[in-house]
Formats: sequence, structure tokens, C-alpha cells
Amino acid sequence: MLKREELSSENIDKIVEDARKAGYDFFLTSEEREASLREALQRYPAGTEAWIFAYGSLMWNPALEVAEAQPCKVDGWRRSFCFWTPLGRGTPELPGLMLALEQGGDCEGIAYRISPDLVRSELAILWNREMLSGVYQARWVPTRLRDGRTVTAVTFVVDTQHSQYCGDLPIDRAAHHIAFAEGRRGACRDYLANTAAHARALSIHDPYLEELVERVTALRDGQWTLPTVSDLGAVGQA
Repeated sequence: MLKREELSSENIDKIVEDARKAGYDFFLTSEEREASLREALQRYPAGTEAWIFAYGSLMWNPALEVAEAQPCKVDGWRRSFCFWTPLGRGTPELPGLMLALEQGGDCEGIAYRISPDLVRSELAILWNREMLSGVYQARWVPTRLRDGRTVTAVTFVVDTQHSQYCGDLPIDRAAHHIAFAEGRRGACRDYLANTAAHARALSIHDPYLEELVERVTALRDGQWTLPTVSDLGAVGQA
């Protein structure tokens, strides 16, 4: 589990420094993260509460100070394992996959409310967590809470022009990477399992997640195998 203290600017800057030394020069500096946050806050009414839409690990490990959590739904965006992670839950030789929002469909998750006096500090922590490599773009989206309210929440959609992006990946290949990739943040399969389990606990039925869970389980049990991936050279640059 990711701990709040791990998301300090000092810790994140060290991760970025190590990533850049390894050749991943698209990781964002603290100045670039701060500029991104300032831009997002321009679309936020100062002095009011803020909402965050969580669809992946933020659902089960937010590491934020929240005033309220509500199951919710966002239209026009779908949950997708659509970008490579060669360090966090994978390696350059066998990168893992991480979730982002892609256009189309809809997505259910959790909306977190942040008190007005904590918006700046909590979003700074969120940016340290999510805006490492710049593969995400912050977006304020209409969000329907399960209790009937509609709010505007900030969330993270994928930048389809980023070198880590791998949209439309065949599901059998995605399952292979999720099943076997592991990195400094742990196993990619645990990320999937925790996300799917938390969705179920919220009475969210996501066929996409469930199919991946089934395929990953089968791969780990040796029930079927995927042919050797021959084009990892391109992936290794992600």
C-alpha cells in the first residue's frame, strides 16, 4: 500500500531523478508538476470544496485527507489499461500496464470531496502521485454521485500522444503483461486484483476488469499461454 509520507516532493523528486538517469527523460520535474497543478486550479473556484474522481488505485489506496467518499459515475470516459509502466509495476524488459481514462463509454468509481482549506495541499499530494511521467492529463468532468447529486471532479485521462500510451492493445497481450510484470511498486496483477475487488465491494460491475482477472488467473495457473512477445523493443522505451 502506498503511504502518504511516500508522496512528499522530496521522495518524488528522487524517483524522477532515478528515472531520468535510466533514460526516461519524460518524467516531470517538480517545477513541471507545479505548473500543471496551477493550470488545473485555474478551472477551480477558489475557496470552495473540490472533488476527485477515482477509478483505479485511488479507490482502494487514496492516501488523501477526504471529507466524503461517494460511489459515482462519469459518462464519456472508460477505464482502460492503456499505458506501459517500465518501473513502478514492471521493468523495461517486461513493462506492466496501468489504468487511465480513455474517451468513450462510461466509468463508475469513487468521488472524494476535499474540504476548501485542504484543496491546495491535497491536490499537491495527488499531483506528486499521478503526474510523474506526464502520461496523464488532468480533466474536470461532470460526475454523478450515487445519491443523485452532480458535481465536477478532477480526474486523470491518458495523453494519447505520450510515448507510454498503448491504446487498443489486444486483451490477451494485456493480460500477459498484467500477469507477470513486477516492479518497485509491486506486481501488476495485484493492482488489477485490488481494483476489481474494490469495484465489486461498491457494487460496480465492470466486465472489462472481470475478463482481465479471469485471463490473468488462467495465465498464472498455467491454463493457457501467450506466444512470446517479439516487439518488446518499442515497449522498453516507454
